[in-house]
Amino acid sequence: MSKHNTFHISRMSNEQNDWQRGLIFYKQELQIHNHRLSDVSGMYNSMAELKENVEHFQNQFIVQRNNIDQLAHDIGSFAKKVSSEAITMAQHIYAETLVLHDALRDRYTSLETTINDLRHEHNKFLAKYI
Repeated sequence: MSKHNTFHISRMSNEQNDWQRGLIFYKQELQIHNHRLSDVSGMYNSMAELKENVEHFQNQFIVQRNNIDQLAHDIGSFAKKVSSEAITMAQHIYAETLVLHDALRDRYTSLETTINDLRHEHNKFLAKYI
C-alpha cells in the first residue's frame, strides 16, 4: 500500500462500474441457465438422478443470485461512502476506504470464480441430456 494517507477516487470508480455491469451480466446469465435447466427437467421429468441434480442447480442459482444482490448492494453503499469522502476531501479518500475497496474486489473476484465454476458444471450436466 502507498505511504500516502489519501487516494484519488478516479482510481477505483471505473473498477466499481465494471463490477456492477459484471453483476448484472451474471444475474442474467443465471436466469438463462435456470431456463435451460427447466427445459431439461421438463424433457426428462421421471429420472431420479436428474431430479437431484436439478434441485442442486436450482439451489445454487438461488444462492448465487442472493450473493450477487448482496454484493451489488454493498458496492452501491460503498460508492456513497466514497462520494461523501470525495466531497469533503477534494476528490480523495482515506487509505482505510481503499482497504474496503480491495475487500470488495476480493469478494467480486471470488463470486466471479464461483459463478464461472457453476456455469461449467451446469453446462457439463446439460451436455448429458441435450
